[in-house]
Amino acid sequence: MSRYRLVVLLALPLFMISTLVRAADKENKIPDELQTILEKADKFELLSLSPEHVQEKPKDGFHGWRVLGKTAVTEADARKNLVAAFKKGVADNKGIAAACFNPRHGIRATHDGKSVDFVICFECYQVQTYVGDKREKGFLIADSPASTFDAVLKEAKVPLAEKAKKE
Repeated sequence: MSRYRLVVLLALPLFMISTLVRAADKENKIPDELQTILEKADKFELLSLSPEHVQEKPKDGFHGWRVLGKTAVTEADARKNLVAAFKKGVADNKGIAAACFNPRHGIRATHDGKSVDFVICFECYQVQTYVGDKREKGFLIADSPASTFDAVLKEAKVPLAEKAKKE
């Protein structure tokens, strides 16, 4: 084995470990401004999304994803439960994410004329955020809020996307 290959083989694990350590050091949280809008929302919608990738953005889509249905969450307790589950899911994620993005849920919250959208993939443990059409910094989430979100959607008779099959 050449000396170059040996150096690369020895350096690669060190590089991977340092990358993982740096990723673990980053704080995983909902950005403050977006959390404020979420918590104080005048208008709060919960969406059911199709995780299927499409070539063309749907006309009535949600940041490129087809909307299966949505419901306005007007009851204060229901909103508090959704926000609490969402925040807990973010806190529960310890830096784990999959290399996919198949969102089945979304939130649109509006406060003081400013809207924030969360495109949520509990399967891949990731959230993409948008203020208007501008994509902002995303964050990670555990799958724990999925059942809370699904219960609200089911109660509103909103269809849900089929769950991913676990192998």
